[in-house]
Amino acid sequence: MNGLRAWAEERPLFTLNDAQRATGMNRPSLREKLSRMTRRGDLVRIERGKYTVHLDPMIYATYVETPSYISLWSGLRFYDLTTQQPTKVQVIAATNRPDLAEVDFYYSDDMFGFGRERYGGFDVFVADEEKLLLDCLARKQVPVSELVALVEVVDVDRATDYALRLGRNSVKKRLGYLLDVTRGTFVEDLKVGDRNYPRLDLTRPNEGETDPRWRLTVNTDVV
Repeated sequence: MNGLRAWAEERPLFTLNDAQRATGMNRPSLREKLSRMTRRGDLVRIERGKYTVHLDPMIYATYVETPSYISLWSGLRFYDLTTQQPTKVQVIAATNRPDLAEVDFYYSDDMFGFGRERYGGFDVFVADEEKLLLDCLARKQVPVSELVALVEVVDVDRATDYALRLGRNSVKKRLGYLLDVTRGTFVEDLKVGDRNYPRLDLTRPNEGETDPRWRLTVNTDVV
């Protein structure tokens, strides 16, 4: 049992198949052994067929579903760009799957702009700062007031390229406006000439002054 636990400690998460290959045990015996370890508190069953010995969900969250990556509040906390402490790890995933007790999953078919980062002695997958910004601007999770520090450090060209690749006019407008008012950087490629005036901040009511330059309803203070 100690040998299996030592093997498990070197992995953020493992499956029943992984453990069977490592131990050579037959499946019924292995299931019973894993069940005993779980009852003793030596192992945590994440979901059917997936286990870990690590209690920090940041370590195993992006291995539950692949591809996936840490973003939103958890991404801001990873980069030390917010003082807020997320209660659950927020993960963007390529499949629409149920949440876990410690992990919230958000479906996206735009799986780019993320890579490996070291955390707790393991490689975990995290949005780069530019994709993190776009994820936050596209979802009703993070107030725009929490994004100012992030806007100030992103690479403008990369963020613009990502926004064009994403192709969502509302996100282009929000990004263009924020770069304009916080950094004094006007990006022509982010201008959208439609008649829609989406909210700047998706977490706040749709009320406020309209900005004709970026065709937004400015419903929160940024600077």
